[in-house]
Amino acid sequence: MSDKTLESILSNLKDLGFTEYEGKVYMSLINEHPMSAYNVSKNSGVPHSRVYDITRRLIKKGYVTSKGTNPELFSPISPEELVSRLERNNSKLTAELKQQLDSIKFTADFDPVWNLSGPTEALEMAEQLIGEAREMIFVGIWDQELEYLEKAFKKAEKRGVKIHTLLYGEGTPNFGEVYYHSIDNLEDITVVGRSLDLVIDSTVCITGSLGGLEPCQAVWTRNKGLIKSIEGFVIHDFYIAEVSDYLGDKVDEIFGKNFEKLRRKYGH
Repeated sequence: MSDKTLESILSNLKDLGFTEYEGKVYMSLINEHPMSAYNVSKNSGVPHSRVYDITRRLIKKGYVTSKGTNPELFSPISPEELVSRLERNNSKLTAELKQQLDSIKFTADFDPVWNLSGPTEALEMAEQLIGEAREMIFVGIWDQELEYLEKAFKKAEKRGVKIHTLLYGEGTPNFGEVYYHSIDNLEDITVVGRSLDLVIDSTVCITGSLGGLEPCQAVWTRNKGLIKSIEGFVIHDFYIAEVSDYLGDKVDEIFGKNFEKLRRKYGH
């Protein structure tokens, strides 16, 4: 393991509640175990006088075990189990904190708009928000992104969430109501990338392009004004999809394929 990788792991462990010494002791045990306090100190750089104190704390937290005496030998739980425990512990803590904070009356004096660094962060944020949905989801999405988020959508529907999807492509999702948006005459996709518009319970949204030749320009926000605008935009696309389904080829005759005549009229 490189020094850079170890440094990154120790930084993440600190963010998850480990002290610097706890992280170093755990990582030294990952590399070699079982190990005496003397060797833990030698391999981790933690002073020998602190090793017993640190290992006792890690044992109490359930991250390390010990056996024997003279010398006492220490072993770590597996990385997989550590991650699982951290997830459970943090989930419990955040749930308790949410319950406590919900009792406080709070009105925000501003609702920032946060930039998403790229498609991966955008999809991870979308997955998280879908997991928090309780009543209604409106989404405009392409096949490629739907594949990543499909499992999250299905879980939301099982919770009783109503899902309305405007799909760019030919996928066949088996949840919620689905309408198809033509992808003809969308030449700028190679430049700005595929779009994602997601509104959760009228309280939070993600919107923007995920990047092509140009970088990702997607954001997320709880700003009520922007949420209302994006929700209205997506719902109006549902109106158009329903009207187009009803009128069929007549729409193409009047306005052109994928409303090409209107797009030219308004510079799109």
